[in-house]
Amino acid sequence: MRSLMLVVAILAVGCSDDKAPRKQQPNKAFAELARKCTHDAEVSCARPIFNVKNLRESATYFHDSLGFKLDWDYGEPADFGSVSRGDAQIFLCQGCQGIPGAWIMLFVRDVDKLHEELVAKKAIIKMPPTNMPWGMREMHVADPDGNTMRFGSSLDEH
Repeated sequence: MRSLMLVVAILAVGCSDDKAPRKQQPNKAFAELARKCTHDAEVSCARPIFNVKNLRESATYFHDSLGFKLDWDYGEPADFGSVSRGDAQIFLCQGCQGIPGAWIMLFVRDVDKLHEELVAKKAIIKMPPTNMPWGMREMHVADPDGNTMRFGSSLDEH
């Protein structure tokens, strides 16, 4: 049953156009968000799942250091949750799926501006904004569990 709930969460949560802050249990929201998530697409956007040691500590880092909001958490005590910023949404799973050290790519309007913000918030910067040969300017930011987010914007924007 727990596996089914996680699959439903992966497919359903976070595609809502509603940007209002919320902290809710996902069980009632799954069906509604699944309908919104696909829009008119056959397959929705991916929702990465980061394996974390401590959900509360990770959610706090994502909020305080990366500017994400806590969408919801699940379990008693909570061991699965969702954080988001803009259109990006990441699921956090305490000691369950995958292994720490995952990488994801997030596209942003201005990676240099985001870098300034994250440095001020004491985020773990693994690589400052760097021009890449494939036409992107990217930075690498880690969470306390070793998961890495590649933030990038087009070099055409700089």
